[in-house]
Amino acid sequence: MLKLTQNNVTIEVIHREGLDEESLEAVVVPATEAQRRNLGTAAVGQAWMAWSPGEATPKMIKFMPPSRVSEEGWRELLKCYRFAIRAADIHEVASLALPLPEEVGLPPLEDGLAARLCLTILKEAGEHHHLKHLQLIASGHDEAVLYANRLVEEQGARAP
Repeated sequence: MLKLTQNNVTIEVIHREGLDEESLEAVVVPATEAQRRNLGTAAVGQAWMAWSPGEATPKMIKFMPPSRVSEEGWRELLKCYRFAIRAADIHEVASLALPLPEEVGLPPLEDGLAARLCLTILKEAGEHHHLKHLQLIASGHDEAVLYANRLVEEQGARAP
């Protein structure tokens, strides 16, 4: 759908069916309901590497976005995306798939928050040395178009 390069990182907005797990080192998935219950609200906004026996490919990074985006919830939403990208960098992941908010079950974000999320993703992706390819997974056409447009706008605003 969209492919752009920012600070030597190729960022693509794709649909789930376009995801090529064989070329990915890691994929970010939301915490399960059981993990949400066990970890509690203190884990909202966090991300962690989920180790599995053997050399599973792709590796899994769990993150815990808020269950809804409220006045305070948007901060946790941005934080969990930052921490997911940072967890990938800590584990030297070069190729990562990251679901967008509607793909993880959140309602559509208002335009200003979508812009903040894109800015957060561009900033984090550019600050880490290992990440070279980031696929943002959209739930459908409308979400893909929203984030593709926002990424292009934010990239243009950041250009020298």
